[in-house]
Amino acid sequence: MPESDESTARGGAGTEAPEEPAAPSVPEGQAERPVLPPVREWWSIGARDSLILLGAVLVIGSLALKVYALRQAYFVEDDFLFVGNAASTTLTFGYLTDLHKGHLMPGALLLAYAQTAVSPYNWPLTAGVMLAFQAASSVAMFRLLWVVFGRRWFILTPLVVYVFAPLTLPVLTWWSAALNAVPFQLAIVLALLWTVHYLRTADPRYAWWAAGAVVFGMAFSVKAMFLPPLLFVVAAAFFTPGRLPRSLWRAFDANRGYWLGMAALTVGHLLLYLAKQESAEGEGAGVPKAGVAWDMSRRLLGETFPVGAAGGPLQWGPVTPAGGLLDPGAVVLAASWSALAVVVLLSVAFRRRGWRAWALLAGYVVCVDVVPTLIARGRYEEMVGYDPRYVADAALVFAVCLAFAFMAAEGEEREDADGSVYRRRPPLARVRDLAVVGTAGFLAAAVYSGYTYADTLSGDRVRWYVDTVRTSLRAVPEEAGIYPRPVPGDIVLPWNGPRRLSSHLLAPLAGEGVRGRIENPRPSDYPMVFNDAGFLVGAKPGPGSAFFGPPEGEKCIATFGGTAKWEIESLGGPSLVVGIAYKAKEETKATIVVGDAWVPVTLPAAPKGGTWYVPVEGAGTQLLLTTEENAVCMNWVTHGELVPATEGNPWEEGEDGKGDEDGDGGKGEKAGKDGKDGKSENGKSGDGGEDEDAEGQGDDGAD
Repeated sequence: MPESDESTARGGAGTEAPEEPAAPSVPEGQAERPVLPPVREWWSIGARDSLILLGAVLVIGSLALKVYALRQAYFVEDDFLFVGNAASTTLTFGYLTDLHKGHLMPGALLLAYAQTAVSPYNWPLTAGVMLAFQAASSVAMFRLLWVVFGRRWFILTPLVVYVFAPLTLPVLTWWSAALNAVPFQLAIVLALLWTVHYLRTADPRYAWWAAGAVVFGMAFSVKAMFLPPLLFVVAAAFFTPGRLPRSLWRAFDANRGYWLGMAALTVGHLLLYLAKQESAEGEGAGVPKAGVAWDMSRRLLGETFPVGAAGGPLQWGPVTPAGGLLDPGAVVLAASWSALAVVVLLSVAFRRRGWRAWALLAGYVVCVDVVPTLIARGRYEEMVGYDPRYVADAALVFAVCLAFAFMAAEGEEREDADGSVYRRRPPLARVRDLAVVGTAGFLAAAVYSGYTYADTLSGDRVRWYVDTVRTSLRAVPEEAGIYPRPVPGDIVLPWNGPRRLSSHLLAPLAGEGVRGRIENPRPSDYPMVFNDAGFLVGAKPGPGSAFFGPPEGEKCIATFGGTAKWEIESLGGPSLVVGIAYKAKEETKATIVVGDAWVPVTLPAAPKGGTWYVPVEGAGTQLLLTTEENAVCMNWVTHGELVPATEGNPWEEGEDGKGDEDGDGGKGEKAGKDGKDGKSENGKSGDGGEDEDAEGQGDDGAD
């Protein structure tokens, strides 16, 4: 491919480029600095430069596609964990540097903390911030291509390959993934741009800026520790004369201080990451399982990356709560590999250093994307291999390598006697036609893939849930106790354990007064929980709760000196609640003990009968309840999690006639009587099979 377009070497069609100053002299051994307009002049130049205008149209078009996808997306899975963690902690060094599921990401956690403080669960704000990062990456990519290769129409092809890459869309629409990947893409581009400037000018300002870009990337992604090696290989392969491996030493020797500084950044980041492994709580690095690692590698390298890099997959699946995965059909897979093979063979046939670009890409995908993924996820499900988020950054590197594979950088050292960096020069018109057809084909496939990916997003369902929770929290009864319950599994996966409880994730949606009651539930006779539709409704003991009643024929549970004891199996946790149905003429003191949890309780006077629910987090095998002797008649006691007394909208009667028939939303006494799931005799916990008898016991105690 020619080094520049013959008919438009320095200006747009029908126009002349502005007069440019001569390049200053550079030290011997440094590549010649290309003549470039200063950044501050780009706006005025771009208004009359057709190449800049077309580049801007492509960037804006790609952002429009991303906006369309972001409109279909919403917070999901780990996004809720980030908001919950940010809202429940103070801004400390430990918070910023503790690993989140194996990720060291202080910059991302700082951003999540700031956004949560400003407006928790604000999707327009969150999407807008990520879109700004993506826009900056796209513009910086255009600038990088211009700086490296000069003003050529052919730089639009790698620009299109990056800004429309389907691989970058799934990672953008899932906030927790975007926090890592999108700023990291910007860091890659800026580090490359300023490294090129430094290599050409030896200006120390560019060295510091490049180091800053690397540190910026490290603040968001563990992968950024590989940025200095990437910069070094690019410098040795394309900005240093000579053959490999000799050019590796020459590149290092020419700028020893710069590369030693970059190496220090990598080592420092690695040491910090290793020092924080204990904070991962078993979710950090580990030895992968051989079978899982093989399947995961085969899918990432053989299917996910090549299909996404070629503009696929056209159709996405299987679909997860966070969007579609990339499991291509045989035809799409074969077409993708064929297209990539043609591109590689053509570049190697015409460009002497073309193979270096593809070797760089292969090394990057394996060392930066696949190996870290195996270390972090290779102990789990091989389906991770179908997730394009793990190779999203490789789409950018692919675009850069595509450019180097076909075009020589301005000032690149000549490799043979006749000064040609190409093996042969095909006719310019034929090259232009092939570039246009190939770019248009990729663009069509990529846009369609982006459109179909947006259809796999389920943002409306989660958005409706969060909006319902937010509305429900505007009018919470003062006497209500709001107890923890897991949010639906399609919003936060069950394996997240206590981190998916409503007390942790939904509290940021409440005002200050109510928020404290959600985070630290208080005893109450009016238990409430969030149902799976997001409504705050009355609660009752769940099916797995232990239930203890009086002996047969008795109305009150027998105590010994005011103390009753039962055998239970409690693993502990903030969602466990003890419920007591009782009669007491006066306010009475009581104590509940489970394991090492000792909870003092004041039972309100209830001469006609009442219920009282108390959070007890302890783990143990016995439930001990002590009251003032002869002051309380306990009709029944439950221990376990609470569940909604009403599913769906409690204010609307469903088609099956079910609804909140009593009109109290499942208030304490109603939930207490109807909510038991089993009967016990002589202090033995029931199995959930005798609701009618259990209800009868409660009615007897209230008479």
